Amino acid sequence: MTTERQGLHDEESGRLAMYREIQRSIPGLDTIYRLAAALIAAHASPAPRVLVVGAGGGREIETFLADVPAASITAVDPSAGNLALARHVAGNANGVHFVEGRMEDLHTDAEFDVATSLLVMHQLPDDGAKLSYLCAIRDRLGVGGALVHADVCFDDPDEFERLVPIYQAYARHIGASAEATQLELGTIPALPAVSSDRIRALFEQAGLASPREVFRSLWYRCWVSGHAPTSSKVLLK
Repeated sequence: MTTERQGLHDEESGRLAMYREIQRSIPGLDTIYRLAAALIAAHASPAPRVLVVGAGGGREIETFLADVPAASITAVDPSAGNLALARHVAGNANGVHFVEGRMEDLHTDAEFDVATSLLVMHQLPDDGAKLSYLCAIRDRLGVGGALVHADVCFDDPDEFERLVPIYQAYARHIGASAEATQLELGTIPALPAVSSDRIRALFEQAGLASPREVFRSLWYRCWVSGHAPTSSKVLLK
């Protein structure tokens, strides 16, 4: 291996380590990943087609590959750096396809049994971008498909400040780095997050079923949805 290639490998490994530390500092994130994996495994298809919106650092894909090895995964992310990390984590795993771009860049004839949208939409402004994002997912979700969606969500403007001491206690308990803790506390209040009522309204406007909340940890929430009911087909077997 050349010095240049070794340098790139070291840089990638450093980015991955930092990304994992950030993910570790998010309370409940691993539980959300396992919930999503369980829903994928419960799907009627023996080899479910999975859309991962936002490849991140690959931890989500790593969980799905371990828990549902028969799944076929398509991961979409606009960040080349994030995709490089996800590819590094996936290694030579079969059945994983990476797409650099936004949801709208994915072919509309692509159909998926399960889509995961984990900690992505809360970064989009509520000026039509959130709705367009959900519509793009809906258009690529097959009949009977399930959407697992997680976001930062606040129903009360003062909720963040009330939860900060609890988060700080959590971060100390798990030994999260000061950098990751500061990043979490600095990023969350700046996000264009919306209330749970607004989440439900956006889903319904996008032609998706009213989302069922299945998990909550501090300011993070996770819902399950699918196409708005138009038939007797069920999401899961």
